[in-house]
Amino acid sequence: MRAALFTGPGEPISYVDLPDPQAPPGWVVLDVRAAGMCHSDVHTVRGPGAAWLSRMPIVLGHEVAGTVAALGAGVTGFALGDRVGVCSTPGPDEHTRPFGPGTHLGPAGGSQPGTHVDGGYAQQCVVRASRLVPIPPEVSFEQAAIGTDALAAGYHNVRNVAGVRIGERVGIVGLGGLGMAGLRTAVLAGAHVYGVDVREEVFDDARADGALDCFTDIAALAELDLDVIVDFANAAGSVNAAVRAVRPRGRVVVVGLGSEQIVLDTIPLVLGRRTLLTSQGIRKQDLEDVYGLLARGLLSPRLEAFDFDRIPEALERLARGNVHGRLFTRPPTRES
Repeated sequence: MRAALFTGPGEPISYVDLPDPQAPPGWVVLDVRAAGMCHSDVHTVRGPGAAWLSRMPIVLGHEVAGTVAALGAGVTGFALGDRVGVCSTPGPDEHTRPFGPGTHLGPAGGSQPGTHVDGGYAQQCVVRASRLVPIPPEVSFEQAAIGTDALAAGYHNVRNVAGVRIGERVGIVGLGGLGMAGLRTAVLAGAHVYGVDVREEVFDDARADGALDCFTDIAALAELDLDVIVDFANAAGSVNAAVRAVRPRGRVVVVGLGSEQIVLDTIPLVLGRRTLLTSQGIRKQDLEDVYGLLARGLLSPRLEAFDFDRIPEALERLARGNVHGRLFTRPPTRES
């Protein structure tokens, strides 16, 4: 099968022919129909994110959707040809640290595509069956692939971590793929939502998704008496600015990985009794909920395709911030 192989930080991604994968007991082989690209891919190829990997070389691509091509022994509930997405959350048959060397070892080791095992930048990949979520017929493969991470993470951090409720006033910092999903989720939850991004060109889309107003500076949120600010960017100083801008006893959720360190002013945090929350990962139910919203047309992510043989160029575009929406690729079919 054709695959894009990552051998290590600073090394170019190479296109190689790998043996066709086989499904061990409890796993399935997927024909990959769409694979999304995430900022964590950029962190990985540039070096820092490589520490998350269980091994190198490895095929990246953790946002995966496809059809079941083969069933391992003991797999029930799925049939050949089923349309499925791959949840980023470990299944109940996995017992391991989430990231790092050795996490793929053993029968119950980690199995996230593109992190623990070969991922979706290939014609096929093997996936633990407990991670599979059926794709409704109204949802495309590309929507389903993006849904596994960007949409589900936006949904999870707004609904479950921030706990946004009807009538609350919410700020969303960073209006990229995750941030726009979080913004739309907050609107669907009945909140009054405001957006922040340095790129004014995304404001029209944010308003179309329900934002009441948008700003280029987090400090502008301080006049709005916000209950919650969710920071999907974590750019330099953005978390501290959010702590200062949210109302006393308000909540700030840090999602983005833009900065490796956070410096906070303790007086507004402590004396204002503001709560600082973080999150990593989603629940399988989140992905099922997102697929339901997509099927009903309540979520409409902005997607852009890139050629499978141009993954390095797409990564560079993503690193420069020269992407509007979410990137995905379609690996060549086995027949092509």
